[in-house]
Amino acid sequence: MQDPGSSRGPVALATAQAAIGFDADMPLLSAALRDLGIAHQSAVWDDSSVDWSSFSLVVLRSTWDYTTRIDEFRAWIDRVSSVTRLANPADLVHWNTDKHYLREAEVAGLPVVPTEFVETAGAGDLTAPWSTRLDEWLAIGDVVVKPCISAGSNDTARHADRASALEHIVALTGAGRSTMIQPYLADVERSSETGLVYLGGTFSHAFAKGPLLATERDMEAGLYAREQISSRQPTDAERDLGDRAVAWLAERFGDLLYARVDLLPSADGPVIIELELTEPSLFLQTDTGAAARAADAIAARLG
Repeated sequence: MQDPGSSRGPVALATAQAAIGFDADMPLLSAALRDLGIAHQSAVWDDSSVDWSSFSLVVLRSTWDYTTRIDEFRAWIDRVSSVTRLANPADLVHWNTDKHYLREAEVAGLPVVPTEFVETAGAGDLTAPWSTRLDEWLAIGDVVVKPCISAGSNDTARHADRASALEHIVALTGAGRSTMIQPYLADVERSSETGLVYLGGTFSHAFAKGPLLATERDMEAGLYAREQISSRQPTDAERDLGDRAVAWLAERFGDLLYARVDLLPSADGPVIIELELTEPSLFLQTDTGAAARAADAIAARLG
């Protein structure tokens, strides 16, 4: 393993073969790294010919196909972190790739979208608390069903009735996938989703994301739902929640290269829908200085 303080090797920007040409952040980040004189290259995470120990730092960027190969991806994470530095670190990635982490965020006092989890052995118990909550949420609006290990809105759907929601739940759990149920927060159709991006632990920029589940989704290369993204100035309440979330994460896992806190509007204020810490799009194009800040955060980790 290389000396953690060494900068002898280049930086690897880890991606997926299917994501090449679809990661809008990659050319902007690459240009910013070149401006700093930092040698780097993109590398496909499951390419067996790559010598990961030759890199001084491996930065997870667009490994977006990992959700269908989670065991393989987690094993790769451990292999890479055993021979060089990985950002974000392996323990955080293992934790963040399963959305059961929302339970811990809620226990820590962070407001999150109300969530019920259905484990693979419990989908047939219609007397379970999740079934009661499903009926309660459907009585006032729609619900969202999605797998706990997912990305890019894959296998995620909005339901207006119990029958279709149950069909989706049974399909996911029957395939061995733990499942989440959440109420659909309709305020997103008026105010959109807000994403806050932190680089090196410091707030960088924010963006607005249109409501994916309000209309039929358009999947890009089978990896993620095409999104309507624009720059946004976050409210004080959104910034406060984002700062609290990142402070909690830093206290638990240490310094983060990047973090994205995704928020939805609710009647009680912003709530966390996801903490994106593994391979989030950073939407660098929404802020003129964002790519430079991302490159600076990488440079700081090279010593």
